[in-house]
Parts: sequence; structure tokens; C-alpha cells
Amino acid sequence: MVADLGTAGVGSLGVMHFRRVARGVALARGVALAAAAACAIGCDRSGPLADLDAGWTITPSAAGGDQVGARDAGPSLDAGRRMPPRPVPITSPTVRVTMPIEVQLQAIQYMAAMEAPQPDDGPAEAAYAQSIAASLAAAGKTDVGAGGRRIEIAVAKGCDASMPKQAIARHTAASLTTLLAHGVLVVRCSDHEVQCLQSTRDADDVLCTHK
Repeated sequence: MVADLGTAGVGSLGVMHFRRVARGVALARGVALAAAAACAIGCDRSGPLADLDAGWTITPSAAGGDQVGARDAGPSLDAGRRMPPRPVPITSPTVRVTMPIEVQLQAIQYMAAMEAPQPDDGPAEAAYAQSIAASLAAAGKTDVGAGGRRIEIAVAKGCDASMPKQAIARHTAASLTTLLAHGVLVVRCSDHEVQCLQSTRDADDVLCTHK
């Protein structure tokens, strides 16, 4: 699994996989620093290097057409929000451990951004999120994370891209729009192999990771 947001923002990867990702990050940083040093004098930064230090808040349109994982993903669905590029397109929303390290890192960034509040988001209402989680008990083991920003559904098997939205529709009287109005930003399902994050801002914006 690429990322598990259940406990620490971007969460648990498994020790060996996390170390592999960390080594990839270190290598990427080393390459970036070398490129920056090489271009310290007289280097044209109007191309791909223009976003070298921009972080995950760069918009998809500024990410460059050759960025790994983003070239087929299209623009962010949350218009007006500052989101990183999607690692995979919405038509094929699952990131697998066999995919390139850059795609896996983008998945971590994108999932963190899905859950991050924006200036125009309302305050989190933890009590409301808890009431929705209680209604979802028939779907699986539920919990509330990030102070009410995330509702979690843990199942033994069956988590997929459609499950969070279907569980809300079947077991509660709320809609994704209603959840967003009460400060809930994502609904997450997870099992032993898959986790999926459903955005409440856009019904089509869902991202899954698979071991």
C-alpha cells in the first residue's frame, strides 16, 4: 500500500516499502540539488526547473507535460484549489506498488492534499462526523480522523473506488455535499490490500492505493 492516512497524515506503508520510498525521495532530492547547483549561474529556469522548489502546491497546469504520472491524469478536479497533479487519471484511479516511485510519491502528496483544508472550507465538526461514522457501522468498522475532516471505514475485504460513496448513500441520509458543508473532506475505506479516499468536493475525485 502506498499510503495510509489513518494515523499520521500520510500513514503506514509497511517498513520495507517506506524505506524504499524514503530512499527514492533522498535520491530525488539529491538530483534536484545537483540540478539547482548546476544552474546557479546563467541557467534558464523558464522550463521544467521553474517548479523545482514549488512543493505540492503547484497547480497541474504548471507541472509540465512530461511529469511522471501527471501526463495522462488531466487537470485537478477541484477547480480553484491548489492541488498537486493526480498520479493516475480518474478513469483508472488505483496506484499500485509496482508503479514507478515518482507515481507513488505523487499518490502520497495527492492524498494529503485531498484531506488538507483550504481557506474557503468550513470548520471541522467532529461531533457531526462522529454521527455519520456511527450510521456507517453496518458497512464496517468506522472511525473519525483529522479532527473530523476524515471518516474511515475499515473492512476485511471489498474496499474499492466506489465503496465510500456507496456507503454514504446506503447507510446515511447525507450526501457528499452535506458532508463538505460540515467540514468533512474525505471518506476513506480500507482493507488488507486496498485503501481509497473519496473527496467530498467532487464525486469523481477518488484515489486508491494497492499493495
